Amino acid sequence: MFEPLLTQPEIFKLDHHSRLIVTLRESASDFSLLQVINGHIGEFIIVSISDDSLSIMVRLHPFLSIAVEPSNADVMPSFGDESGALTRGIGQGWRLFSMLGLSPLMCARQLREGVVIEAGFKSQAHFSIVQSRMWQIVALEEDNRLYHGPRELMQAKALVARAVQPELITEELLLEISELENVRSDLSTFSCSELVRRHPEIYADVAKLDAQLLRRKQWLSRSYNQSVERVSWQYSANHASINELQTRKLEFYKLLSTTAINDMVQQLIVDEE
Repeated sequence: MFEPLLTQPEIFKLDHHSRLIVTLRESASDFSLLQVINGHIGEFIIVSISDDSLSIMVRLHPFLSIAVEPSNADVMPSFGDESGALTRGIGQGWRLFSMLGLSPLMCARQLREGVVIEAGFKSQAHFSIVQSRMWQIVALEEDNRLYHGPRELMQAKALVARAVQPELITEELLLEISELENVRSDLSTFSCSELVRRHPEIYADVAKLDAQLLRRKQWLSRSYNQSVERVSWQYSANHASINELQTRKLEFYKLLSTTAINDMVQQLIVDEE
């Protein structure tokens, strides 16, 4: 489904244990993740393995870049290892997915910092993602992400289950609203499908999810409107306060102080300029 979106294959040859660092390009916005967050954003296939080299074929989405750095980390998986270490042979590979139920905003933040994957090899190649709280590597033969039920229902349920983040800024709120509208649009189209018409219980689930998404959108829209409201009539409508609490404190000090003191402060500011 997502294969046409990936770049042409590129071969990377590693001569020692290395780190593969996948990052979001500076020219790409966080919105670029909305269309692909439900699928894999990268595919890695083992081309060859020898005692002193490892060749990997890499395909990524165009808004991503990859860098290779040397590493001394040990990525040999052990019995009962819960770090997500994966062992691969020639012809085998894996895909890079985001964790289910996470906001594209959080995933984009880590992508901008760089998703780090340790790579080592002996007779086989070993991979381990570093700090895999938001991203995971999945073996090709175990990639069942798209087959756990209708995609539209999975997206809606994951979005409903996501924790609300009250500290989001204006741009981040707009990203959340855009994602929610995309999910609701897909859910609306799915509700008219033959599968839903034949199974009333699925239609009931769709109706409940849409109602929950609508309430979430109302809260996000209210938060967004508040974030773009004019802080004070003495400022422009698009004035961005660095710290609203400090601004309010300064306003109170201004109201409580005398006119003479306010004039002195204003004159000091003019003199500094």
